[in-house]
Amino acid sequence: MSSSKSMISGLTWMIIMMMMMQECRSCTESERQGLLELKAYFLSLSSDIHPDIARGWRTTSRRSCCSWRRVKCDLNNKRVTGLSLGDLYPSCYSDTLPILNLTFLYPFDELQSLNLSMSSLGGWFDQTQGYKSHERFRHLEILDLSYNFFNRSVFLLLNEVVSLKTLFLGGNYIESDFHVKELINLKNLELLDLKLNNISGHLPGKELTKLKKLKALDLRLCKLQQLQELQVSQNRFVGEIPLCFSIFSKLRVLDLSSNHLSGKLPPWLLKNNTKLQVLLLQNNSFNILTFPRLHKLQFLDLSANNFNHQLPKNIGLMLPRLRHLNLSNNEFHGNMPSSVDTMEYLEFMDLSYNNFSGKLPRDLFTGCYSLKWLKLSHNSFTGPIIPRSSEETSLMTLIMDNNMFTGKLTENLRNLRLVTVIDLSNNFLTGTIPRWLGGFFLDILRISNNRSHGVIPPSLFNIPYLWLLDLSGNFLSGTLPLRSDSDYGYILDLHDNNLTGSVPDTLWKGLILLDMRNNRLSGNIPRFMSTPSIDVVLLRGNNLTGKIPVELCGLITLRMLDLSHNMLSESIPSCLSNLSGDGGNDPDWYPADMFSNFMDVYTEVYYESLLVSERFGLDYLVDFKVQVEFAVKQRYDSYMRGTLNQMFGLDLSSNELNGEIPEELGDLKRVRSLNLSRNSLSGSIPGSLVVFNVSYNNLSGVIPQGKQFNTFGENSYLGNVLLCGSPTNKSCGTTMSSGEKGEEEEDDKSGLIDVVVLWWSLGSTYVTVLIGFMVFMFFDSPWRRAWFCLVDALIDRIKYLLGDI
Repeated sequence: MSSSKSMISGLTWMIIMMMMMQECRSCTESERQGLLELKAYFLSLSSDIHPDIARGWRTTSRRSCCSWRRVKCDLNNKRVTGLSLGDLYPSCYSDTLPILNLTFLYPFDELQSLNLSMSSLGGWFDQTQGYKSHERFRHLEILDLSYNFFNRSVFLLLNEVVSLKTLFLGGNYIESDFHVKELINLKNLELLDLKLNNISGHLPGKELTKLKKLKALDLRLCKLQQLQELQVSQNRFVGEIPLCFSIFSKLRVLDLSSNHLSGKLPPWLLKNNTKLQVLLLQNNSFNILTFPRLHKLQFLDLSANNFNHQLPKNIGLMLPRLRHLNLSNNEFHGNMPSSVDTMEYLEFMDLSYNNFSGKLPRDLFTGCYSLKWLKLSHNSFTGPIIPRSSEETSLMTLIMDNNMFTGKLTENLRNLRLVTVIDLSNNFLTGTIPRWLGGFFLDILRISNNRSHGVIPPSLFNIPYLWLLDLSGNFLSGTLPLRSDSDYGYILDLHDNNLTGSVPDTLWKGLILLDMRNNRLSGNIPRFMSTPSIDVVLLRGNNLTGKIPVELCGLITLRMLDLSHNMLSESIPSCLSNLSGDGGNDPDWYPADMFSNFMDVYTEVYYESLLVSERFGLDYLVDFKVQVEFAVKQRYDSYMRGTLNQMFGLDLSSNELNGEIPEELGDLKRVRSLNLSRNSLSGSIPGSLVVFNVSYNNLSGVIPQGKQFNTFGENSYLGNVLLCGSPTNKSCGTTMSSGEKGEEEEDDKSGLIDVVVLWWSLGSTYVTVLIGFMVFMFFDSPWRRAWFCLVDALIDRIKYLLGDI
């Protein structure tokens, strides 16, 4: 019994203690009421606010407001010290920008941290104290207003909040020139973020000298010797880098990317900043860079500038700890320095779109054993693809298209066991495609436009998650192998080869795009039974025979069908009108990234940034685009991504099709190009289309008029002698009277007579002139003597010239 009483007594005291602790954590009643009023204010702007506030901040809640989400209290004095009110609404929730009423923040006079980021705010106001309301925020140290719609008027209040240490204003609409005096009172400011504001003008030299505590700045500075991070990316700064930047001996991050800066990158800028870890200069107009030794630099991006010189031979020794190197889209030239193969920490290297030449360093893939991502496309590199490799290679992406590489796909490539992307297109590679490539877990394999020959290894069609197989533009021969039972969607491009034989039905399983134009394939068109979601089928220029299978009509997502220049016969299936190209019901079903593969390359953490709460890392987006070619108006146009949504075409030209054109084809309301020319079709023409060609058939009757037909020229109807009407200029009258026939014959004869008269007139004129000249020569006159003198002088001149010879 006593033990039961003791247990009850203990539980009672525990409950009392918990209630006391809860009471200790409770905020003041004025702050609780202030939070509820703030919630009501946000709801007045939009009822669709984040559930943290919509359901969490309640008048009936017995919990202390200090325990509410997005609220932080000081445990000692029970006052609210932090409010996280960012990202409360879904994007585009209102057509008008809300203006924040600062009076709703009055109850929180101990506030130290306020987050209003991503709230679509267009400004703020204080109807009670105006811009003197800064006195209410005398303890505020951290203010995040990033990614809103504030303009320069925001500084009228900010410049008076002298307690601020951290200020985020990135992603707003400050624009134009920014005058530093608008923040000159913030002497305690340590971190300032003003990126993504479209700010223009020159980088200043002396404006922020009074902000001596500033450690990280996302805009302008000078004489700030404690500065560790400088980020002014994505603005409109012009000119050269100020000389005063040489004082930043403690700088770890320098980001000047995406501006209009130009000229030579000063050598002292990097020489004096030996602690640099990240250097981002991409998307500017710099033209000369002298590489000093930066033994701590890990990330270097100089892409999309005007650099036009060779890389230093000892670049590998100057940047010994570099992990990310991007020099793409410049005019660097010369060989890749052999010292690159000493960069053992290098994980990412992009040298694409430059003028590099020569062979790759022999030990590139053995020395750079940490290399995971390599892109060398659009240069003039020569020699073998992989000079030498080892089992230690960790390469995952190899992009070396549009160079001058030669030789075969050697066994050295076989050691890249972790590779998932290989693009060697547009080179001069020879030999056969090795079977062991099918043993890789590839996402993309592109060896198009080379000189490879032989058969296609069956193993390539059994790679489980292959998205793109492009072997087009080679000299491959033999028959097509069978595909495994994988349903994974993939793109197959084998056009412009010498492939023969029939196309197996199993090849189509999982296909979303098929391009086999200009081969020597024979047999019937497969029924595509296992590929209901195929989008593009291009079989132009083969030796396919038989009829068009009705199973094609079930491909409701098919956007382009090109069966031209084959030997297909019989009639056109009327059910082809089912090819709406809209996925069944959605007219805009084609996504903007259709036939594209975006690879997100994440670079690992380099340091803990002062400007962001998370540890710092960078993403690098790589886009593998697939172009679709389709003949329109006697030319090939390329379509990719969003432009595919504008194209729906059907080309059955240059076959042996017969019978009438199905009237149902007139129901293809979205088709933009229909080519039925050079067949043996008969009957009348259905109404439809944007591009239309039925030339060289046996069509008859009146050509339809109105709407699209008024835009088609005579070339769309050539070789159909029984067609009449505009634009052929043939009358569609059924019979002619004898009088009309006589008049027509007279017109024809009169036309012939006119031609005869013309020739007789020319002949008589010539004879008359000749006779007149001869008569003129028979009579003595000054004109006759002058003529003979001229002839004598000409004869003497000719004799003189001949005598010299």
